[in-house]
Amino acid sequence: MKIILSLVLLFTMSGCGTFVPVIDVTTVPKDTMQQAFRIKVYETNSTTNYPEISEYIGNITAYSCKHMLYDPPASKGDALIQLRLKAVEVGADCVIDLTYDSRGTDTWGTNCWESVQASGVAVKFKK
Repeated sequence: MKIILSLVLLFTMSGCGTFVPVIDVTTVPKDTMQQAFRIKVYETNSTTNYPEISEYIGNITAYSCKHMLYDPPASKGDALIQLRLKAVEVGADCVIDLTYDSRGTDTWGTNCWESVQASGVAVKFKK
C-alpha cells in the first residue's frame, strides 16, 4: 500500500510543471525583448542569402507549450519568440536553419497538451 501511495505522490508531483523550459514573456525586460526582435532568422528552406558567418555558437531549441487547459494554444510565433530570447541569451546575431516541429499531447516528453518546437543554429555575422 505504501508503494502505491508513493507512486501516486511521485506522479502527482512530477506533473506540476513543464519539462521543457518556457520563458514567461510578460516578465522579460523591454530592452531584452527589443534585442530579441532584432535577431535575424533564416528558415531552412529560405532562398535568402545571409551575410558571412564569423562564429557558430551552437544549436538552440525552444518551445511553445500549452501546459494547462486554460493556456493559449502552442504556436510557431510563440516558439519563435522563445528561440529569439535564447539567441539573445547566448549572444547570437542570428538564427539560421530554423525548423519547426508541432506535437500533440506529449505528457511524458514535454508535459504539454500540445507543443511547437523551434530549432536552429545560433551564429554571429562578420561585421
